[in-house]
Formats: sequence, structure tokens, C-alpha cells
Amino acid sequence: MIIARASRRRCRAFSLIELLVVLAIVSLMASLTAPSLREQVQSWRLRTSAIQLVSAIWLARATALRSGQKIVLCPLTDNRCGGLYQEGFGVFSGEGTLLHQYPSRSGVSVTNRIGSRPESQAVVWNEAGLGSRNATFLFCAKNTQTNWAVVLNRVGRPRLRQDWGICPS
Repeated sequence: MIIARASRRRCRAFSLIELLVVLAIVSLMASLTAPSLREQVQSWRLRTSAIQLVSAIWLARATALRSGQKIVLCPLTDNRCGGLYQEGFGVFSGEGTLLHQYPSRSGVSVTNRIGSRPESQAVVWNEAGLGSRNATFLFCAKNTQTNWAVVLNRVGRPRLRQDWGICPS
């Protein structure tokens, strides 16, 4: 009776061949999904960077309306306006006080909509909350098919669009 139970237990286990087949199938599935997963993570990073700019735009516009003074959104170099948006950006009051700083993300470039030049121009909101220009900030990364754009109109309201421009090659 004891011997019969021990042999039944042995029959319920996996054989080495079955275990190797399952491991081979799992590794094959993992190798097939890894590139698409990498692409998805990169798209999330781009979207997060774009949302960060949208947040800065809403902060600048709301502060201009609330304070009744000009507010500037510009790329940062040494906590001053200058440089490129992909190196970080900030919101400044009319007197030049840094209200909020947004850090850069490695591997993310910010260009105009057609990808011909990096974005570097400041946007100024007046006391009525109107922006100084229309702009499209295109967020791109190497080796990814997706891009995210922040489209800003003269009224000062941003919108987020996926695959709205052409990334530089």
C-alpha cells in the first residue's frame, strides 16, 4: 500500500522533457514580446514628458490669469531662460522669478512639428491668459515609431496628440 502511494506521487510530477519544453515555449514567447514591450515603455516615457509640458502650460496660463502679470515658459540653462526644451524647462514670473522647474528626460528630444529644428523659443502669457504664439512641441525618441505632440494655440490652451508630427531621423 505504501509502495503504491509512492509510485502514484511519482506519476503526478513533470518529467524533465516536459519541463524543458515548457521553458522553451516561455522563452520563445518572451523573446517575441520584448521588442513590443520596449516600444510601449518608450511611448509611455514620451507621453509622460509631453504631459509634463502640458502641466507647465496650464500652470503658466493660470498664474498669468490669477496674478494679472506676464508669465513666461522657456527652456532652462542654469535656472535661466535659454537652451532647448529637451534639456528642461521652467515657468517664470514677469520679474524673472522661477516659479517651477521641470527636469529633462534622457533620450527624449523636443522639436517642432516637422522635426527640422529643436524647440527653443519661449512662450509668454499676458494678463488675460493669451499666449504669444501658436506652437507644436514634438516629443520623439530614437528607435521608436510613436511620437507625442503638445499643440498650443494662441488662446493658450494645450492639447496632447499622438503621432502628430515627423520625428527627425
